[in-house]
Amino acid sequence: MKNFKMKSSVLVGSLFLLTGIISKAQEINFSLGTQFHFSTFDIEGALSDTDIEPGAGLELVIQLKLSEHWSLNPGVGYAFHQARNSSSRLKGSQTTVDSEGEDFTFNYQISGYSETQKFNNVSIPLNVQYEGSGVTRLYVKAGASYNLLSNARQESRASSLTTSGYFPRFNGTLTAPAFAGFGTYNDIQFSEQDFELSNSVNATFEIGVKQLLADNSAMYFGAFLDYGLNDVVDSPVIDGTLSFNPTSPTDFVSNGSFNASNGNSRQVEEAKLIFGGIKIRYQFGTKAPSAKQ
Repeated sequence: MKNFKMKSSVLVGSLFLLTGIISKAQEINFSLGTQFHFSTFDIEGALSDTDIEPGAGLELVIQLKLSEHWSLNPGVGYAFHQARNSSSRLKGSQTTVDSEGEDFTFNYQISGYSETQKFNNVSIPLNVQYEGSGVTRLYVKAGASYNLLSNARQESRASSLTTSGYFPRFNGTLTAPAFAGFGTYNDIQFSEQDFELSNSVNATFEIGVKQLLADNSAMYFGAFLDYGLNDVVDSPVIDGTLSFNPTSPTDFVSNGSFNASNGNSRQVEEAKLIFGGIKIRYQFGTKAPSAKQ
């Protein structure tokens, strides 16, 4: 509820700010387009090996002309993101109970662990744009965006997993049987799990070509980069990467790197969202553009 109220306040505040800016603009143009991007997290922690993953989105931009070459570009966008991290080897333990309620320590070693995070993003960008002259012109814009991240979930897998259980009542360690959750397992796909992300404030940069067309319209073709400025880790800490499932011992639960601890610290101590790619937009406006603009 707190996160929802914060997001609502940001949206309302942005609308009031936008209304004031529009009233002072010399000319107003609108552009609607799509973006294709690759995303990753700049991570500090045990899972520091990261990879980019593809995504896509839509964006509505309002161009508020301030002068011949300068404009202010507020907007709103929606995008789907993926990112991935991995570790060659992880190990840990958990105090839990087995299917019969017996207390024991669940020990595990994971090889070839990889995890893909998926989440949605409603972005509110505000950029300053400079464009040149001519029918085909270069444009550059820079600014910041506030990204409301939601519906985050993670999928993980491992090339191999070795488990054992230490039972203090018997002072013994079980390494079998496999059906009870003890042994070695290969090529494991864990169930999808939800996790939490804080909203991301990003510095933005875009460069490309604007092509003027007939009927008061134009096309934009650009490349962009959004670089995260703040930590987005917001999930509660759960002991270790894996948890034992007493009701189904061979269905091990992957807690996910954003939830898991690594000794006395988080497995992912800090994560910043970075994404970039290409944008294609169609612009229509209230005034016909000319080559002298």
